[in-house]
Amino acid sequence: MATVIPFSLTVFAYLLAAGLMWRALTHTSNQVKGNVALAVVAIIGNIYLIWQHLALDHFEHITITTSLSSVAVFLAALVVVAAKRKTGLLLRPVIMVFAAVAVTLMVASPTDWGAAIDARAALVAHVVISLLAYAVLMLATLYAVQLLYLSHLLKHHKSAAVSRHLPPLLTIEQYFFRLVTSGAALLVLALLTGFLFLEDMFAQGQAHKTILSSVAAVMYIAISLFHGVARARGKGLVIASVIASVILTLAYFGSRFVKDILLGA
Repeated sequence: MATVIPFSLTVFAYLLAAGLMWRALTHTSNQVKGNVALAVVAIIGNIYLIWQHLALDHFEHITITTSLSSVAVFLAALVVVAAKRKTGLLLRPVIMVFAAVAVTLMVASPTDWGAAIDARAALVAHVVISLLAYAVLMLATLYAVQLLYLSHLLKHHKSAAVSRHLPPLLTIEQYFFRLVTSGAALLVLALLTGFLFLEDMFAQGQAHKTILSSVAAVMYIAISLFHGVARARGKGLVIASVIASVILTLAYFGSRFVKDILLGA
């Protein structure tokens, strides 16, 4: 019961921010400060709820819903940091709604799902870097989807409704490649911390995560190199990033979803 009020306020702030951000796409008045303030309130509430959820289990487990909500917090924080940029206008309401759904799933789920954890600083650092890498790369994926969608609109001459509020497609593409490069660096760092500080990254129950994460990292690095060295760009690299994100999602959440939710293990 102690979480009812903060949970209600958090979800309300996320959804109201999403509504205002969506409205800003089709109206000349853009309430940037109000949207940012609502997002900050929601993020603070979300962090408090994550802490409370973990505390109920004495910080013994990292649940799939806690991880998902943590990713949502990172994404919402990136929205706040980039509030003055117009590159992600189409993404912001989607991220806010996703965060509201993620925190709802977390509050409604048991606290003892997922793998047991300990308080080792190295493990905590590995988890935080992994979630941050995933958040940045998922934001890059959302930019990829946005690029594909806007390209489709431009091709079929249907972009008039939102075009005056959006930057050039090339600007969005440049920001997308920056996110891919940053996320790839974080993912490599997460893998390195895992190999350095965890006992066995290929142990039973961990091998699939290590292999799939490594495959995704190689794909992201290849995308960054093709763009940075060969100056390659276009639909092929964008689609490749979406495929890499699917592989990374399977690595992070696939088996945990099967074990923690479908099998109840």
